[in-house]
Amino acid sequence: MLNHSGKKTVITVVASLILLLFLACFGFYWDSREKEWTTSTGSIFVMDTFVDQKLSGADSKRAVETVNQLLLDFENRISVYRSSSEIAGINQNAGVAYVKVSPETFQLLKTAKEYCALSKGLFDITIGPLTDLWNITGANPRVPDEREIEAALELVNYEDLLLREEDCSVMLRRQGQSLNLGGMAKGAAGALAIEVAKSCGVHSGYLSVGGNIFTIGKKEDGSSYRFGVRDPRGESSDYIGIVELTDTTMATSGDYERYFEENGVRYHHILNPDTGYPGDSDLISVSVICEDGAMADFLSTTLFLAGKEKAIEYAEAEFFDFILIDREKNVYLSKGACACFTPNEQAKGYRFINIS
Repeated sequence: MLNHSGKKTVITVVASLILLLFLACFGFYWDSREKEWTTSTGSIFVMDTFVDQKLSGADSKRAVETVNQLLLDFENRISVYRSSSEIAGINQNAGVAYVKVSPETFQLLKTAKEYCALSKGLFDITIGPLTDLWNITGANPRVPDEREIEAALELVNYEDLLLREEDCSVMLRRQGQSLNLGGMAKGAAGALAIEVAKSCGVHSGYLSVGGNIFTIGKKEDGSSYRFGVRDPRGESSDYIGIVELTDTTMATSGDYERYFEENGVRYHHILNPDTGYPGDSDLISVSVICEDGAMADFLSTTLFLAGKEKAIEYAEAEFFDFILIDREKNVYLSKGACACFTPNEQAKGYRFINIS
């Protein structure tokens, strides 16, 4: 039997253990709270553009590093400017042999071909011969002559992309054909990056890939992320309005980012596979808001080439929304875009039109 002194010792030991357990639990809880809202930022130049990210989560630093590595790996697989890439391998063997690719690249090409069919060829990833001819994103862009354009157009046909699913092999039917995934690559890469970030415990943040914005959740204060929609006829810091995004993507295509001028004419990088020339519709900027990054990228390119009348036909679409800007500075907003877009009243000359 314990005496009074012994009981006192036991009580002291128990109390100490309870206190230590409490402190340990409290410390774990506090550490979890700290980890939950750890925020990290990063910037990397990849796919010929700057990628900026701000991620919050249980291990945000690792998330940023993992996303950066994913983007570098993606570029190494699909860049036409890297001779060792899988896409370059397909181009080098056009009309000669099937090339085995990774399941990820095969699925990307399969989806891209479906997009081409959906657009009835207005979006065409076999546009490589034309992009090489114009070289608009290169050091020495030029306006090709008619015969060169006609010859290149003969090689553009997405139906010549042959996909052998049983062994993930790909071939272009004719020699001289080549792939260029510029119209959807950034959207596809960003979508993969968002999934990787989430797998690292990120529950809030954004990723900016050139003209594409990807968001996860909301800010720490519960508000949506806010981004400016660039004024296509202003300076890089000018904007026509603010759009609020939560768990979605916005992709923008326009004639103002990459172009050159010759004899007073602007030649931009979005080529029309029907004409062989830069798109010449009545639109100068198209922003598409959609949950699927690759789809948003594809749609912004396709609607830009299709023009205002065709684009407006999709105002009631349930899976995406858009912001269209035409040459007269009219801004057309679909129903969902109206709900998340606030015009900049200081944007000179713009007229905002709700078309829902």
